[in-house]
Amino acid sequence: MRNNISYRVTTSGLLVALGLLLPFATAHAFGVPGNIFLPMHIPVFLNGLLCGPMYGALGGIIIPILSSVLTGMPSFFPMLPLMVGELFTYGLVSGLLYSKFKLPLYPSLILSMLLGRLIYGLIFHIIFFNNNEALRSFSIVEPFIKGLPGIIIQLILIPPIVHSVKKHFTGHQIIEPTIFAEKKAKKLINNKKASCIIIKNNKIIRTENSHGINSLILIYENEPQILKDSFVVDKIIGKAAAMIIVLSGAKKVYGKSMSTAACDYLQKHGCKADYAEKIDIISNRAGNGICPLENAVLDIDDPETGYQILKETINRLRSVC
Repeated sequence: MRNNISYRVTTSGLLVALGLLLPFATAHAFGVPGNIFLPMHIPVFLNGLLCGPMYGALGGIIIPILSSVLTGMPSFFPMLPLMVGELFTYGLVSGLLYSKFKLPLYPSLILSMLLGRLIYGLIFHIIFFNNNEALRSFSIVEPFIKGLPGIIIQLILIPPIVHSVKKHFTGHQIIEPTIFAEKKAKKLINNKKASCIIIKNNKIIRTENSHGINSLILIYENEPQILKDSFVVDKIIGKAAAMIIVLSGAKKVYGKSMSTAACDYLQKHGCKADYAEKIDIISNRAGNGICPLENAVLDIDDPETGYQILKETINRLRSVC
């Protein structure tokens, strides 16, 4: 989902607009200053978590500047540079931790909150209180205490919003394997100790080391429940493997190498796809053309039909050998 540029641009634009409206609405509706409810923070965090670090960082810069120009909130000086630094950090760090480093949602949110507050305090220190220890401490602690209601609101609202948006766009509940299971699986693939790994409920539950899509087919035929709602980590993902993955009901896929056709197919069918290397085609064993299994399903969209064609092709290739 997050690889879709149009989705990210549209979502980011809507969140920037929300970042302008929320502070204005809460100030008028509740008469509460922005440094208590922190309404501008929510769209910035959502931008980073849903659209990635670049969009989060840009939102963190654009929202306070536009708000200052259009509404006078925050004041141009001293609050604007403080908020730009803080919100830029929120959007950038939340996006990096969640999207790039694959930390779970709550740790990504909390760590970015802490770092953003530290940046706020650092800028405050540089502008105002270079030689006053008490005021340096005050510059971090006081905004944190005042903003506690807003921080609590963020921790309550942001995670379910992120999950709801993802569920709406993918049609499935998102699985977030722990960074440890995912890193371990990738390491096994990179060290050639496995070719296919299944992660479920934050644990590696199956490791296979065979050629091609044999592992996926055997698991799907004999233990389909293992693949349902799982995260598949594989050495090579082509469209043939992608069809089995979609048919099995897996929710997320990582391929050390993934073909363009596989990536497009997985995303089209609501399966989250990630890869280390994107390649044009999956080659045959001789390296002089496309893999015969890939070629067999190249123009097929229905996963059930594709699976039957794959079985027939495999049987034909075996009979020739």
